[in-house]
Amino acid sequence: MQRALRAITAGLWLIAAAALAACVKADSQVGFLPAAFKDKAPTPTAVDPKPDIKALMRDRRQEIFAGAIDSVEVGPPHPKGSHWMFCARATGRGAAGQPLPSQTYLVEIDGDAIGDRLPVDGAHWCAREPLEPT
Repeated sequence: MQRALRAITAGLWLIAAAALAACVKADSQVGFLPAAFKDKAPTPTAVDPKPDIKALMRDRRQEIFAGAIDSVEVGPPHPKGSHWMFCARATGRGAAGQPLPSQTYLVEIDGDAIGDRLPVDGAHWCAREPLEPT
């Protein structure tokens, strides 16, 4: 009886060790395991080519700013992971023709598509970015 109990206990320990080894397999940076237990390190994704921000804003500024736009200024593109982001500021007129205050946005570009567009306030780094007219 004691021998059977030891065999069951040993079997449970082996199952627990195998389960723990399977959990560790996901981490390629663990140094104490043999290479057979490690996954390969992920390959870094390629960064999209640097976009021409001024041309993008001339062709597609209505995707970023709504309403009647008088002038648009843009900053240089900054890499964000495999994408790019840039700052843009526009001045425009409201529906009745009254001038509206300028609004600055942080815009993300994914390939040729305009992604997120987030309005920023004066405390954000984007509001202090040097901008050039398009």
